[in-house]
Amino acid sequence: MPKVLVSTVINAPIERVWHTASDFNGLPAWMPGMMDSVIEPGKSATEIGAVRKLGMTGSKDILRERLEVLDLNTHTITYSVLEGPLPVKKILTSMHLRPITDSYGTLGEWSTQFETEPGKEEEGVQFMTRVFGAGFRALKKHLGV
Repeated sequence: MPKVLVSTVINAPIERVWHTASDFNGLPAWMPGMMDSVIEPGKSATEIGAVRKLGMTGSKDILRERLEVLDLNTHTITYSVLEGPLPVKKILTSMHLRPITDSYGTLGEWSTQFETEPGKEEEGVQFMTRVFGAGFRALKKHLGV
């Protein structure tokens, strides 16, 4: 099962980064390619098991993701992809934030594991690496850092 880890330093305090990154319904505010987000009925955006439907820019495709972990103590948010137009499947993704104590910054780590069609593993790794890299760049821009 392929795995991807992308990390970055964000020049903002962890509390500020966590406030944005942990908003399960707030992804379209900063993530490229996401047009809107709606939490499906039954759970709030902070409840484990909540499902968000993400509209994608320039497409009628919908990405549905379920919140699996939202841990305020470890600054970890984990979600699984239930359906969508991605070249990978059975996706489990986590964003973990850690304080950088000597500069009041944040270390961001975005990781995932997934399955692909046989022989498409490297394509999946490259795709997810690009998504996470673009996401971190957009998060920094959104935070003004």
